[in-house]
Amino acid sequence: MLSKAEPRAFESDHGVYGSPGDVAPWDVRFDVEDRAFFDTTDTGGIRIRVHTDPRLGDGLVVVRSGASVLGLQLDQVWETSRFRYWETVVDSPAAGEFSLAFRTPAGQGVYVGPTGVANAIERLDRWPLEAPEYFDIPDWATGAVIYQIFPDRFNRGGDSTRPDLQTWGEPAHRSLFHGGDLEGVTEKLRYLEDLGVDAIYLNPIFSSPSNHRYDTVDYYEVDDLLGGNQAFRDLVKAAHSSSIRVILDASFNHVHPQFFAFSDVMEHGPRSEYWDWFVVNDWPVNLRVRSDLAEADTTLADYISRLESELGIPMHPTKSGRPVQPSYESWYGVPTMPRVNLANPGARRYMLDVAAHWLSEYDIDGWRMDVVRYVDTDFWVDFRNACRAAKPDCYLLAETVGDSSLWLQGDRFDATMNYSFRELCIQYFANEDITGDEMLDWLTDLWAMYGWAANLANQNLLGSHDTARFLTVAGGEVWRLRLATALQMTAPGAPGLYYGDEVEMTGDNDPDCRGGFPWDSDSSTTRDWVTELTALRSRHPALRLGEWRPLSAAKESFVFERRHGGDRVVVAINRGETPEVFAIGGIEDVLLGSGSVTDDGLVVAGRSVLVVR
Repeated sequence: MLSKAEPRAFESDHGVYGSPGDVAPWDVRFDVEDRAFFDTTDTGGIRIRVHTDPRLGDGLVVVRSGASVLGLQLDQVWETSRFRYWETVVDSPAAGEFSLAFRTPAGQGVYVGPTGVANAIERLDRWPLEAPEYFDIPDWATGAVIYQIFPDRFNRGGDSTRPDLQTWGEPAHRSLFHGGDLEGVTEKLRYLEDLGVDAIYLNPIFSSPSNHRYDTVDYYEVDDLLGGNQAFRDLVKAAHSSSIRVILDASFNHVHPQFFAFSDVMEHGPRSEYWDWFVVNDWPVNLRVRSDLAEADTTLADYISRLESELGIPMHPTKSGRPVQPSYESWYGVPTMPRVNLANPGARRYMLDVAAHWLSEYDIDGWRMDVVRYVDTDFWVDFRNACRAAKPDCYLLAETVGDSSLWLQGDRFDATMNYSFRELCIQYFANEDITGDEMLDWLTDLWAMYGWAANLANQNLLGSHDTARFLTVAGGEVWRLRLATALQMTAPGAPGLYYGDEVEMTGDNDPDCRGGFPWDSDSSTTRDWVTELTALRSRHPALRLGEWRPLSAAKESFVFERRHGGDRVVVAINRGETPEVFAIGGIEDVLLGSGSVTDDGLVVAGRSVLVVR
């Protein structure tokens, strides 16, 4: 896919397109410290990407090695109204230095070095051509289909009949339990295997009074309601026997007040050996509550009553401020989630030991970390080192909403929950806020945001426990969900399926998006569609590993291709009501979807996807 054009020899790199160069303020984006622009390939080459003003052409990477000066052609990947995207791979980089060169529409050279655009390349105007350390993302995680499970709502195993549980399928409630457990997950591994799942990502399972369990009491104990530690050990063993990996979720940013260290701080105040594990602004630890508001608000009164009985924290009435104000830092001011001060060496060591424990003692395959942006960034460097020491091929997934580049440079996380992908799917498929041309532009922007290794491992999701379900956002129109799922399964990345989407579950934001899985549902059409797509991924390495290139777009549709070795797959998606024709050649046959291949190219049926090779 990348150009194999012969290098061009020059006598000097001072001005390969003539001197002096044009020094207008051309927009040229390149950062040798960012893997999105400069990264090592799995074969030892160097991948170089550049974003330029779309008017610039004839891009070259100009390499000087001793007396040799060679110009390596940059391939034009795509052009938007803002940028022309360029890429090449230097297969066998020799010791040397490099700069960048382009031409203006008038043919004048534009030369770029570490200080930016210059009239020529001088003695210090070059970057060293040295491959950065390889970003060692586990092979199994690249392109893996990841199935997210909210344990309390997935499946009850055995004969769980606790009287305080909601009836299965009853509308989800923030503080009540359905009684799903780990035995229930184990019982459904065959279902997940048949669906084509490579890994399951479990929302938190540790001891906690809540159904979401992000307010952990004990990081070394699986909640009894879920079956305890042995049930989890059994699940991991059974999952591995089915070739399914297991990823655990936790928040190291905050804990429940009953967590041993915070409990000690409540008891001993600033004399506690753990006093600096938290940030307490007013001793002793207390909650200030608006009792005046509670007198007129029964919901607030009930909430305060629950806090009093659950936390054991002294409460002081106040007549100003928020309804409940903890005297300690907590996640968004939530009193049941005091923030852990991970700058404290003891607190940091404790959480790193927790991370290593479940990898080494229970053989989990990775971690999904909650609220990564809230934690000091250097903690994640230690976290990666601790995890990789415990299990070298573990997968580390960050919940970072938006641009996650900082965390995906090879020293912190392998991948992010790609909420930007979800945003584009909502805008194009669900709401039709953008056109097919704009969608392909945005997908190219997203491709360019991260290094290629991270692109292949990012969890491309359509929904999660923190969002409304995609089908609900799409107004209940199933065809929109199916097209979005087709993109999810064919774009670069690790498709993230949220439990129940494959049987067309609906639900608004929390708690509605966390409903009980309808095991008696007869909505098998979308499930069959997902199974077809995962099987297609298994048959075609291009869909898991292949380079990605945009090909064409129209108002209602767009086309891209994936290539890996000799495997080429072309994907055309059309949300419009009428067929769309794209003049794309080299097609052999249809792999999946609705449409045909004619002498004119691809014909994609309305509201359909067509996958061809």
